[in-house]
Amino acid sequence: MLSRRCRIEDLDPVQWKRLSDLGLKARSPRTLFLVHERGRVLRCHDSEGGDRPVPFERVEDPRAAAEALLESVRGEGFARAWVLEPDAFHAALARAQSACDPAAPMTAHLAAEWAARFSADGCAVAPAADFLFYGLPWARLERFAERMLPPSCVYVLGVFDGDALWATLFAQIEAGQIVGLSTSAALSPEDVADVVGRDQHPFLLAAVANRYRRPAFGWFCSRADFEAYLLAPTVEGKDRVFQEALMGGRANFDFNALIDRGMTALGPINPGEAAIIGADREANPRTRTPEAPGPEGAAD
Repeated sequence: MLSRRCRIEDLDPVQWKRLSDLGLKARSPRTLFLVHERGRVLRCHDSEGGDRPVPFERVEDPRAAAEALLESVRGEGFARAWVLEPDAFHAALARAQSACDPAAPMTAHLAAEWAARFSADGCAVAPAADFLFYGLPWARLERFAERMLPPSCVYVLGVFDGDALWATLFAQIEAGQIVGLSTSAALSPEDVADVVGRDQHPFLLAAVANRYRRPAFGWFCSRADFEAYLLAPTVEGKDRVFQEALMGGRANFDFNALIDRGMTALGPINPGEAAIIGADREANPRTRTPEAPGPEGAAD
C-alpha cells in the first residue's frame, strides 16, 4: 500500500516530529525477550531495562512459555513477550525474505518478517497480534483500501489538542497505493487558521479535497485518543479505543468519499467487518442498499 515512489512534501516540522515520535514509540513497545537454544534458556532481556534473571530453565512449548512470561511481569509495563530461538528465527526470516518480490512495497517485507516470528520453530510472541506498522493495523488498512476506496482519494488525519490542530497527515491514494504524504503546511495559512476545534473538520476536508483535486475522507480525534490508539498493542485494543472515542463524542470519522452503495448520510459510522473484508454487502443488514419508500399514503 505504501508506494516505493511515495512523495513526502509540505511537512510542518513540528507536526511531523510529533507524529514520528509517537509512531516510533508505538513501533517499539516494551518487550521482554527470552532467548533459548533448543529449549535450554540462555538469556532474559528487557528492551528498556537490560538483562533480567531467567524465570525458568527450559522451553518446551514456545507459545505457553511466551504467555507465562508475559503473565509473570503483569503490571510492570510490558506490552509483549517474545520467546526466541535465534537459529530457527534466522532460517524462517531468510525463507520469508527470499519469497518476497523485490519490487513489493516495504510494508510487504516487514509483514513477512512479522509472520516469521510466529512460523519459526521455537518462537512465539504474546499476545498474538496482527502486524502493526508504526502502530497501524496494516493488513486491515490494505483490505480497506482494496475494497472500499475510490481509485483516487486522500485520507485526512486531524488530531486536536483542545481546539488547536496538534497534528495532521494527508495521505494521497492512487489505485490503492499511498503516493504522497503531507501535512497542513500544504494548505494556505488562512484555511488552517479557520480550523478551530474538531467541529470544523468538514472545512478541513473540503480544503484538502480542493488542494489535491481528490475526494477526501478521514479521522478527527483528540490527542489523548490518538495516542491511546497508536499505543494499544493489539488490533482489538485499537478497535476499543476507536469505538469509545466515536461513541463518546470525542472523534469523527467522515467517510463520504468511500465507495459503498449501502452507505448513506444517516448510515452507521462503522460499516462492519463484513464490508471491510469484501463480504456481500446486500447480505449484511447494516450495509445493504436501503429499500425505496412506497407511494405516499400507502398502507404499511
